[in-house]
Amino acid sequence: MKQKKLLIFSIVIVFLLGGLYVFGSTRVPPLYTIRTEIMLPASPEKSWEVLTDFARYPDWNPYLPRVEGKLAAGETVSFTLVDENFPEPFDLTARLGEVSANKRFYWSGRLGIQGLFDTKHVFELHPRDDGNTDLYHYEEFRGLIPALLPQREKRSGYTRAAFERMNRALYQRLKRSAS
Repeated sequence: MKQKKLLIFSIVIVFLLGGLYVFGSTRVPPLYTIRTEIMLPASPEKSWEVLTDFARYPDWNPYLPRVEGKLAAGETVSFTLVDENFPEPFDLTARLGEVSANKRFYWSGRLGIQGLFDTKHVFELHPRDDGNTDLYHYEEFRGLIPALLPQREKRSGYTRAAFERMNRALYQRLKRSAS
């Protein structure tokens, strides 16, 4: 009888962990995505140069005042983010995914095991005919915790506002460097 209960318990745990794994997988659509965009007053090459110079983030970036790590796919970055969802600046780590010079990079992070809280934070640069650049800055959310967090709209609004502050600061940084 004891072995049967242990077997049933083990099967339930395996199914729960498997479900979490799938729930956090990038093979399924995100639960939600927070999207922002801005036109940057510089070429994709100049925009990329400033956006990927992590060492200079403390000089201008109000959302990510610290990012440390090598800009290469598979590398780990550690960073501090400032967002009204957290009472204090929040330190995290993530793994860089695709890094396509002058075009796109992203990092993926998770809290605990896959499926609890998984994110993909993306920066995409698109050239414009006028020589400037469109920045698409967004984050995808997956997992059990984002599904259950209360006040998602309010929390998403805080994060969107933080992204927009960063976008505006990047715009101003590029505008000053062009002068």
